[in-house]
Amino acid sequence: MKNHLVLYQAGLAGTFLVWLINQHKNFSQYPFQWKYTKRGHKLDLGCNGADWYHEDMTFAESRKEWEIEYNLYPMDRDTELQPKVPKNKDRTKDAIKIIPNHCCQEELAHFNGTIDKVLLEKVMSEVNPKSIIIPIASTYFKDELLDRWVAYRTEHEKSHHVEPDSWEQLWYEDTFPWLKENAWRYGDNAHTIDIGKIVMNVESEYIKLCEIIDEEPLENIKEIISPFRSMMENWSRGISTV
Repeated sequence: MKNHLVLYQAGLAGTFLVWLINQHKNFSQYPFQWKYTKRGHKLDLGCNGADWYHEDMTFAESRKEWEIEYNLYPMDRDTELQPKVPKNKDRTKDAIKIIPNHCCQEELAHFNGTIDKVLLEKVMSEVNPKSIIIPIASTYFKDELLDRWVAYRTEHEKSHHVEPDSWEQLWYEDTFPWLKENAWRYGDNAHTIDIGKIVMNVESEYIKLCEIIDEEPLENIKEIISPFRSMMENWSRGISTV
């Protein structure tokens, strides 16, 4: 299995990118799962089969868990009964993310540009990724990303003790420029992908992603991105009843 590791700062649609990569021909093709606010509005999506809870199990154990579920419930793999099971039984590649600390950084609540080297070494030694893909942001889809992120933080602010308004300054003064300029610190095989360009269907950025993962572009790429893009645009317009 060739593993492609997505490391991302929370809010940069990293789970969406993991899910999207996994839809390609030789990947696991995990199902699409919406995540909702407490009021029942769409706020994010899930790709649970791609998660590695590194504090609870080894990477090998987490991969074995999906294989066992597939063999136990082969007839349910296309239903919500088995959302973690890959649809592609013949997969040769897997895009994965780590939980918690998606970006292997030392400070979770207030980004300080310091990598947790112990955690990073552990992740790299167990995953042995073919590539490391880091979503970054630019002017493309910038407002939509921020507005949805503020909505997300507002939904979870009690657990983080951070005022929503402070996340805007944190993102644009610290997180955004640091990730773009320091992605190389994660390894020689680290790549950045402009997540806004991907969501906006900028062909050159999508081709770049396909080259990194060595896959042919999906013919229906615009169609499969559309639901996530619509959700993000609705939050930016202040409409949360999507």
